[in-house]
Amino acid sequence: MRKKALAIISMIFGIMLIVTATAGCAPTGGQTSTQQPSTGSTDTGKTETPTTTAKPVELRVEVFDRGTPGQTPVDNNYWTKWIQENFGNPNNIKVTFVPCPRSQEVDTLNVWMATGDAPDICLTYDVATVYNYYKEGGLSDLTDALNQYGAQLKQYLGDDLLKYGVYGGRQYAIIAKRVIQANTGTFIRKDWLEKLGLPIPDTTDEFYQTLKAFKEKNPGNVDKVIPYAMTHDVDYVAYGFFQTFLEDVSDKDYYVKNRLFLPGWKEGARYLNKLYNEGLISPEFPLDRDGKMRDEDVIRGYAGSYGGNYDLALRNVPGHNTNLKKNFPDAEFIPIDPFTNIYSGKHRKELYDPTGIRMIVPKTSQAKVDAVIKYLNWMADPDVLFFLQFGEEGVHHTIVDGLPMLTQVEGEKMMPSLQNIDYTLIVNGIYLADATKRIKANAFSYPGNEHLFEDSYNLAIRDGYVNPGAGLIPTDADAKYGKVLDDKELEIYAKSITAKPEEFDAVWDSLIQEYLAAGGQEVLDQRAKLWDELRGN
Repeated sequence: MRKKALAIISMIFGIMLIVTATAGCAPTGGQTSTQQPSTGSTDTGKTETPTTTAKPVELRVEVFDRGTPGQTPVDNNYWTKWIQENFGNPNNIKVTFVPCPRSQEVDTLNVWMATGDAPDICLTYDVATVYNYYKEGGLSDLTDALNQYGAQLKQYLGDDLLKYGVYGGRQYAIIAKRVIQANTGTFIRKDWLEKLGLPIPDTTDEFYQTLKAFKEKNPGNVDKVIPYAMTHDVDYVAYGFFQTFLEDVSDKDYYVKNRLFLPGWKEGARYLNKLYNEGLISPEFPLDRDGKMRDEDVIRGYAGSYGGNYDLALRNVPGHNTNLKKNFPDAEFIPIDPFTNIYSGKHRKELYDPTGIRMIVPKTSQAKVDAVIKYLNWMADPDVLFFLQFGEEGVHHTIVDGLPMLTQVEGEKMMPSLQNIDYTLIVNGIYLADATKRIKANAFSYPGNEHLFEDSYNLAIRDGYVNPGAGLIPTDADAKYGKVLDDKELEIYAKSITAKPEEFDAVWDSLIQEYLAAGGQEVLDQRAKLWDELRGN
């Protein structure tokens, strides 16, 4: 996310660094409550009650307000009171929650930082925001506090994740764990395969032969057959075709050359050009800018396969399987992983990086870093994390096959966000220590398609890897030319894939030169320089 407010950071720090840590908002929530939340085990996560009579330390924690219908105030509810009772009181800390509209995450943070009103724990997904505050000297160093009070937190997150918050050899941000790193997936009509007596394709060529069979034999007996449905977002919905031809490159080259300039990427586009000219992909894919045309082709039974999010066929919205079955009761899309790299033979695919939200402590809150780490370390206790994610049995969840399945709760005890994510700062997604149970618990989020989730997930992470440039900040050129280059990339795909086969090279090469002239070369140069500065040659 690129925020224009970053441009004024240098100016605002002159103001910020002279403001005291106690200035700012004073929301009413998070105060010690005389009402004991019913947890079923009110000692969960508690430490021994201190004997000190010292004035409690106030710890101000940002919390997203998503405007969920029917929610109680995000800064004063069942969950904030439970946190105060189980963490705050035993540690002589008053936990005060400071609401922030979810859609205004970075803008609000910039205002807080400019005026000295920032909470002690601030939240953002924006890597560039964090890095720019670090460069300007606006963040507290968490290294010593993490080493002294964060043993459980360090064990839970691990060094590989924590390193995303390290700058200049010191820890300036705590990074939440992303539970599900699966990214892209491919789906195919199981009933069409069965009708034609075809196996599930497991290589790119087998998939190609299957697409041809779909077109020639029309197993669905429909008005039009689209063997592989696509949208204009080609490098995502047809990602596997590009991965088929990618050559191995250095980590630096993979980050710098990003898609279009990777060796083999052009050959993936050439393969799609072949499929287009053979009538095997959506003929009007460049016009489908919101996926609605693809969704209609899937639901009406025209599409034999398609790609996109790893769980797309399973989701209730847009409801591909659910709505398809209303029209064709025996029809079902199942996950497959057919794309094999021509060099390695593996089913390579890029995963999401393992990071969730970033937690930072403003420089004005340097005196609070011990309390911050104590809070996050407490949250890493398995019993605490389980309760914050799943709540009370019989109220927030039931046990199905030995696993917790969340139920919808309204009123005082409702969770204001999916999986209570805004109170479980250190994790993004349903987390159970046992990986197998974790996946089965996530499957409950797909009613009617639970039986497909495990395969969808496992196929989506098979032979997967994380972009070695994950966590690097956007360059100035990325910010300046990003929208223009994104549009130009879509144009490259649309025009080259729909060109006549003998004109493909000329069209591709000409548009690539336009891309470079529109700022692409500057992006490549700045990425190479940034990599050398932060990661070395």
